[in-house]
Amino acid sequence: MGTRDYRVFGDRVTQAKSGSALHLVREDAEASLCGIPRTALGAGGLADEFVCLDCIDWLLKRRAVSGKFPRPDSA
Repeated sequence: MGTRDYRVFGDRVTQAKSGSALHLVREDAEASLCGIPRTALGAGGLADEFVCLDCIDWLLKRRAVSGKFPRPDSA
């Protein structure tokens, strides 16, 4: 996997209580896009769970900004 890839994790605390949204974490990041530390997240659950709306908003913002600038050559 590359550093621009994302993984899906569930929130360990709220997942045990009532189920929760899944969160997007970039492969090389220490927190989800919405700011939850990676250590507070666990494996994603079922395929029919929702993805955190804040994570989706941040993903769209990141893609919009990163698309405006040329990528550096990987030497």
